[in-house]
Amino acid sequence: MYYFKIYQPKILTTLPQDISYIYEEPIEGLKRYSTYALSEGTLMIWIAFENEEDPSCMLPYFYLQLIERTGRITYIDLNYTFPPEAVCPINITYIPLGYNYIMIIYVKTNNGVKGKYGLIINYNSEIINEIYLGNVNDYIKDSGTSEKGFICIEEHDKRGIAAWHWLSTPDITTGKVVELGSGEFSVPNLLSYTSVNSFNFSLVDGGIGYAYILRYDEMGSSATNDPNIQYWKIYVSFLREETYSSTTPSLIYQTTTKLNSIAFKSCFYNNNAGYICIVSLNNTITNKNQSRTEVNYYQLELLTTGSFVQFGMVPKEISNTGNFDLYSLIYGGFLVRKYYTNTMAMNFYILDNNGNYKSGGSFGPEFVNINLFRKNSTLLGVKETGNKLEFLLKPLLRLNNQGAEYDNPVIESTKPVVNEVIDSSINFITIKYAIQKTWMFSTKPFKSGKHSESITGLLQLNEEGSSKFLQTNQSKFFNNIIQAFSKIIPVDKQGITTNSKWQMTLLSPKSVVILCYKLSQKCY
Repeated sequence: MYYFKIYQPKILTTLPQDISYIYEEPIEGLKRYSTYALSEGTLMIWIAFENEEDPSCMLPYFYLQLIERTGRITYIDLNYTFPPEAVCPINITYIPLGYNYIMIIYVKTNNGVKGKYGLIINYNSEIINEIYLGNVNDYIKDSGTSEKGFICIEEHDKRGIAAWHWLSTPDITTGKVVELGSGEFSVPNLLSYTSVNSFNFSLVDGGIGYAYILRYDEMGSSATNDPNIQYWKIYVSFLREETYSSTTPSLIYQTTTKLNSIAFKSCFYNNNAGYICIVSLNNTITNKNQSRTEVNYYQLELLTTGSFVQFGMVPKEISNTGNFDLYSLIYGGFLVRKYYTNTMAMNFYILDNNGNYKSGGSFGPEFVNINLFRKNSTLLGVKETGNKLEFLLKPLLRLNNQGAEYDNPVIESTKPVVNEVIDSSINFITIKYAIQKTWMFSTKPFKSGKHSESITGLLQLNEEGSSKFLQTNQSKFFNNIIQAFSKIIPVDKQGITTNSKWQMTLLSPKSVVILCYKLSQKCY
């Protein structure tokens, strides 16, 4: 067992709001491999002895430092020797599993077959359990909130199907982990489309969002010239704790442009009951017999129901380096982190909800790791000098300081207030929330407004929709569309009528269906 020497925090003179802490490790030779920032402010710092003969390897031992916001340090010195395939090259990572538990994820060979295993330990450096997690290519992550367990997602097969398993946190008495649910993420059964990639992201209330990227398989020159073909489609499914089942995939984006590729960069909660995903579109631009490849980044915004909201381009001044991160901040606005080639230096900017610059700062090339504490809007940089670690905390500008005393912007006030001394006989407490998209009720009749003119509309279904229309009850299909229109426009469903007539188009070798609807009048 060995300990840290802790220096008192010092205030930097360059930026008065910045705070720097220095920790000194008494044993020489330990190297920091990663830093994990928990939501409550605790840092998990993974350190190990580097293999002097091969820098891509480490010695087979595990050390972890847990540094709380109060300055208290818990040191984990694990009495366990990891197998060679886990440490050379390094195939080890870790995730927290609720308070007092950590799972170390590593590669091990059993009966000649490599697989992923999880070693569950507690904060007292005690080994609780070892479990088999799956294939070496399977993806393991916490469920978005560590106290709700973790999820194993298998690599998707050629049909785009990926099996998943949701496992619990360790039982507090036995340390046993049990399976809470299992199932599959599967792409829609679309003819002429191939699943080319997928992306998963954590949900703010626990669970996983899973995005499927599909590409159209061209079947000859006639298909190539069809202007209606959607060459790329993106669907999303959600896996939530309450049901332990994935939702039916929802179409959130499609394009007729023959892009080279589509890739997800990140997805994060945007504080308005939805998520923003940063998506890159790789396209070849041809002009006067000259061509060039162009990569642009877009914000794909969707609701937690899977409904599409908007698709907007990320400004060039943000994305022109090609190496940036964009995060939504819980006190309003966005954080942009920009990195540069051949250096660890990073600039960051705070933008308001309209993308306007509000403040910024930077970390020099001497910082080897930078983390974001989203809950209290603070950036943390880690700098190594010999056996010393310096932690630099940079509080970010809060565009909205609502609920700062609660570390929660949706809480407007409470009764009793923070730090109020109360009698033990108190019968109730009051929490007032300031949440958008709020229901409003009134006992007074609404004023009648002027109705819009009647409108006749034609709805053209794509190939997928036409196929469903021709194979299902057509009368029911018309009625379902009316109900959907009434919610989207919005208008009372009695104001939308149809004569249930339809026809095939001649615009495509694969004909599609045209449906006729009218607001407030019949369709003739």
